[in-house]
Amino acid sequence: MHEFEVRVTYPAAYPMVPPAIEPLTPEPTLEEQSQTAWHVAPNGYLCLLQSDGDWQPEASITELLIKASGWRVEYALMKAGLVSAMSIRGLVSDTSRDELITAASAGNAGDGETHDDVVE
Repeated sequence: MHEFEVRVTYPAAYPMVPPAIEPLTPEPTLEEQSQTAWHVAPNGYLCLLQSDGDWQPEASITELLIKASGWRVEYALMKAGLVSAMSIRGLVSDTSRDELITAASAGNAGDGETHDDVVE
């Protein structure tokens, strides 16, 4: 099983602004932090929302942690070369990669092809 450890930072304006989630294990490389395909900002925090308006003050941190867990799955898919970019809205709201994830977890996704489905 792959580890996933994060640091959650709550800004002074929380809950009006979302907390920041930084992956510690695995830690994205500097190169991954500089390419939008990995959904990691240059400061190392995960990009889990499309815009600031996507965060609602009444939302639970649990929602972001679930999205972060989806990021971890996509991170593994990218590291394995099975996809070339993460989905736009994340695996929580996008089921288009479910079969690929099932195959990868069963060890059957190593067909040598990168799957570039457009996902939102």
